[in-house]
Amino acid sequence: MAKIGRSGSKNRAGKVPAIVFFTCLGIVETRLLTLNADPVFQDRALAILDHIESLETQIVRNLSEAVQALLEENFDGLLIEGDAALAVDQATNLRQHFPSLTIACLLQGRGRRSDISLRAKEQNIELLSGARSDRRLGATLTRFVRSLDTQAGAASEGIDPCHSLIGNLNQFSAAEILQMSCLSQRSGRFTFKSGRGNSEIYLQQGSVRHAVFGSVEGEAAVAEIFRWRQGRFYFEEGIISQEQTVNRPWAHLLIDNLQKLDETLELVSV
Repeated sequence: MAKIGRSGSKNRAGKVPAIVFFTCLGIVETRLLTLNADPVFQDRALAILDHIESLETQIVRNLSEAVQALLEENFDGLLIEGDAALAVDQATNLRQHFPSLTIACLLQGRGRRSDISLRAKEQNIELLSGARSDRRLGATLTRFVRSLDTQAGAASEGIDPCHSLIGNLNQFSAAEILQMSCLSQRSGRFTFKSGRGNSEIYLQQGSVRHAVFGSVEGEAAVAEIFRWRQGRFYFEEGIISQEQTVNRPWAHLLIDNLQKLDETLELVSV
């Protein structure tokens, strides 16, 4: 079983080192990104999150920082705290760029407008009430974090040791993996696993034939996979999909999706 990775620098001739072998993957704790514009943050929520076992929390202060963090690292969920209208606006914006991310808004104050609730429901954004006692707020946040544990566990089930190729997305991006495999004229199935879920890309003689992520298929599924920066993948030779949802050459897919990623990165500099 080959497991691929990349060494950290170029050699003296300026060439990228060949594929190398490295040890087995480890299991990481649940990671939560929290967006809160208040530089002091809300001590109640932070204290509760700090006491939840196996949870790593990273805090960002604005939308640009959130986009940058989500592009550079893999998080199991995003929690946005603040005024209901602003929090849902921010969550809706991020949903456009990260369609598979689990997002919740921890709302300040009491009451909730019906139009805000409707927008959140349409975007698959969970609304949590922050105007509660410490005990009830603790139960609410713990339930949300445990739901992330369940999703991450389902997405990181064991990998069959018979797979011919296995590796980490923090060593090679999905675009690089696909490019190498298509140039090698491979036929088979790639499976990608991360906290966001499981996805598959099927190749046939170096061409992308079919891609699926949940209910999303075709080029939209490929675009979603290209956004992932952490997770695991493995390749199974000879498994050919009977469905064909991708018809363009892989090089066109690569160029288009890199352009979309550049557009998303522009948000970071705003």
